[in-house]
Amino acid sequence: MRKLGRAALSATVALALALTAACGSGSHKPAGLPVPVVNLASLDVGNLTTQPKYYGKPTVFDMARQVEAMRMGGYIPLPVQVDPEVKYPAQAMGVTVRTFVDFGSQAIHSRVAADPAVLNAAAKGFLSGFVSSGKSDEKVSLSYELENIVLLFTDDKSAADAAQALGQADFDATPGAERIQIDKYPAAYALAENSDGGPVRSWYATGRFVILTNIFDSVLSAIGSRDLPKQIGRVQRSLDVIPPALATFPATPVDQLMEVPVDPDGIMARALPTFADDPDQAGMPGVYDRQGGLQVVQGPDEVKLFDDAGVDRVAWKGNYVYRARDAAGAAKIVAAHSETSRLFRPAESPKNLPNAKCRKYIGPEFAANAHYCFVSYGRYAAEVSAGQLLDAQQRISAQYAILVNAH
Repeated sequence: MRKLGRAALSATVALALALTAACGSGSHKPAGLPVPVVNLASLDVGNLTTQPKYYGKPTVFDMARQVEAMRMGGYIPLPVQVDPEVKYPAQAMGVTVRTFVDFGSQAIHSRVAADPAVLNAAAKGFLSGFVSSGKSDEKVSLSYELENIVLLFTDDKSAADAAQALGQADFDATPGAERIQIDKYPAAYALAENSDGGPVRSWYATGRFVILTNIFDSVLSAIGSRDLPKQIGRVQRSLDVIPPALATFPATPVDQLMEVPVDPDGIMARALPTFADDPDQAGMPGVYDRQGGLQVVQGPDEVKLFDDAGVDRVAWKGNYVYRARDAAGAAKIVAAHSETSRLFRPAESPKNLPNAKCRKYIGPEFAANAHYCFVSYGRYAAEVSAGQLLDAQQRISAQYAILVNAH
């Protein structure tokens, strides 16, 4: 089953993010590469903020659950680490949500037909989840999609009970589903949606985690066939690789979740907040380490770029901020991400910001913004997007001012 949809933002968490944010002040001159002389007062920023917003500890428990999911993303193997064949970014609907705290989220609801209320009731002790996804070919029609959704629970028993209950709810809500067996992992609750190339899914408990593996092969679907041994083998690879990695995750005790800082390095504080302005960019603001960042910003080119630039943190708040090793690393990110091609042509940079670069997408129409702008300041690189060029120019100008004004 492939259902398109747009994730609804969690109003509670979004409000909490706003309430815990406090404007910072001050500025610094980054070391390293020469810094262009930019008069911040001359930049056209529209009505956008130019000050960073710093976050302390969570103020509501749902927010703490989201923070734990962000941390967990750094311990989940990338799709390419599960199967070297799966080295391409997931299709758009597969990356709209990464972290979630409710089974009504598109992270689950776009993949599983069961009623969210039924799933929530079946998942007693559920804390939060993280989506890791990719595909095996640049063209969706020629690829198989590998999706691993990791669910964190309060304790081992809750996870074990939930794996079976969630699997049963999934099976009950899927017309024509067939129970299948994963010989190496007999405890997994696995099913094939139908006999004509539909997805294969598995719910498997390991420690405090449940791994929902979803495999969809576009080629098999197109010819109305299925190859269960191949599909089961793909599920098994996930269960071979992911549990040992999750075992190294230092999960926060439940009674201490409210004490974990939301943005310990101030990276998300430096990101321009536009997530509420662009509803097509679904998901919650977040900050990730290198591994988690590569779950969000995908592809073999990004892995190499992260290594070359020394990226150790990525924040998303509707726009991206990367923390590189140094100013040279940040400049590499801007240079790589702003490259033009047959699908991207150069666009005019904003006035009075000579080090910003912009480009316009001119390929087939799809659900994404057309204009993208990039800039760096010190060890930080940022990128913004918008439907209109002026909006993108104003956003990158405001984003630059935030980087300058940050501590």
